Amino acid sequence: MAITRTWILGTIGAAAATAAVITGVVVVSNNNSDSSSDADRDPAAPSATATDDPSSTDPSETSGTSTPPVTEDTLPVYWVGETARGLGLYREWTRVASADPLVGALTQALDEVPLDPDYRSGWPDAAGLAAASYDGTEVITIDLTGDIHDLPADMSEEQAQVALEQLIFTAQAVVGEGRKPVQFLLDGSHSDQVLGQPTSEPLANGPLFDTLSLVNLDSPAEGDVVTGDTLEVSGVANSFEANVIVKLQRYEGNAIVFQEGVTAEGWMEEKLFPFTGSFDISDVEPGQYLLSASTDDPSGGAEGFGADTDTKLITIE
Repeated sequence: MAITRTWILGTIGAAAATAAVITGVVVVSNNNSDSSSDADRDPAAPSATATDDPSSTDPSETSGTSTPPVTEDTLPVYWVGETARGLGLYREWTRVASADPLVGALTQALDEVPLDPDYRSGWPDAAGLAAASYDGTEVITIDLTGDIHDLPADMSEEQAQVALEQLIFTAQAVVGEGRKPVQFLLDGSHSDQVLGQPTSEPLANGPLFDTLSLVNLDSPAEGDVVTGDTLEVSGVANSFEANVIVKLQRYEGNAIVFQEGVTAEGWMEEKLFPFTGSFDISDVEPGQYLLSASTDDPSGGAEGFGADTDTKLITIE
């Protein structure tokens, strides 16, 4: 498949040459939609507001030192997964305990495992995070460590490009000030490349429709237990005529409980739009179920790449 390359910025706001990249893109805003100028913080999703955890506060933090308190935030972290067009990014709202949300989210993306087993980190085990910061106006800086200057022998160009996009989108989402360019450092210094990809200049994110999955389930999350008579579903998508197909089926076997369309808030712009749905499950037997949301494909796969789909394994009690 063709790979769309992100822009290297010679000076902030001006494109000097092409650089990093991937396949399916989504930008999430304060109102849960996606645009190049909106943030990924979504009040309709699990709370993205930091809450202090007194049990995690070191005594030195109350004795006049400058050590910031550790807080637990629900943060947007992007992961690599499969889309109809190849590799793409999926967002997962994740509880992260850290003194710095940007550092915490990027560490999660590099070192941890997502809730959804369909997702994964794009980074090799050798990669680590030394520091991350935002200058408050123009550039996010990500300082990486490890033997990651060259393209690893077991990694393709596409995989390397997607890995860089994973951190770019995660950092932009946590900073929450639109699509700020990202300057990658390696071991504290500027580097001509990371994973064999050009990084000498700040990188802009790739085009949204070439980088993110075009559908992303936010709630319920992977592994959630659902009680009561109603299943509330929410997410973001960009689908033909704003139609998103939501399906619930037994995890063991293929008995379909329901398959219904819901309408997202838009589709004629290059961004992801929120969608919600309420479904009666009063007659559904307890057990494990696979919930999916898909973009609509009127051609049935005859034209284009076909539908994007995101799935979550849930338990209904």
